[in-house]
Amino acid sequence: MKKIIYSIALLFFCFQTAVAQTDAKADKIVSNLLAEARNNAIKTNFKLSISEKSNSQAMASMGTFTIKGNKFVLEMADMKVYFDGKTQWAYVAKNNEVSVTEPSEKELSETNPMAILSGFKAKSIIRFSSKVKSAQNHCIEMTPKAKNQDIAKIEVQITKSNGNLYSIKLTNKNGSASLLSLSNFQKNVKVADAIFVFNSAKYKGVEVNDLR
Repeated sequence: MKKIIYSIALLFFCFQTAVAQTDAKADKIVSNLLAEARNNAIKTNFKLSISEKSNSQAMASMGTFTIKGNKFVLEMADMKVYFDGKTQWAYVAKNNEVSVTEPSEKELSETNPMAILSGFKAKSIIRFSSKVKSAQNHCIEMTPKAKNQDIAKIEVQITKSNGNLYSIKLTNKNGSASLLSLSNFQKNVKVADAIFVFNSAKYKGVEVNDLR
């Protein structure tokens, strides 16, 4: 009887270990996407939907991203965010006001979708989703190895035919979720580094809040 119990326990342990391991193919797909973003400029339209467990109505915003390495420009109707790799400028049109900061890695991960994936990748178990299926997209789950993370899971969809990022869904342990959906994804875009720096000359009378 003890041998049977031991064998069952051993099989269960082996199953748990196998499940908890990263899938090499899924990891490679995410790595290729991040390498593309590091080496070439990307421009894409986006829609961001944020849902709270306590609120049935999701908040939504839309705009465009231009990303080149660790630099990016985020443009929305009421705000533009510029980041040149060190300094970030957040310009609010209705106030004609810009706030200047040097954001932390955590703060950047809340703004730049590639930074979200890059920062989370090494800390996660990466596998193909067993629940979400798509004929067009690779559906990949990134689950934190540490149990004390605020993020419960990141679900990534990457288009099979061209390796483009299709969507990122981030689910927190408190039940809130953010879904970033991308469209008109363009790779190898030619952009000058100057577009990632806020040019005050273009905004007459702008108020500058330097928070560095």
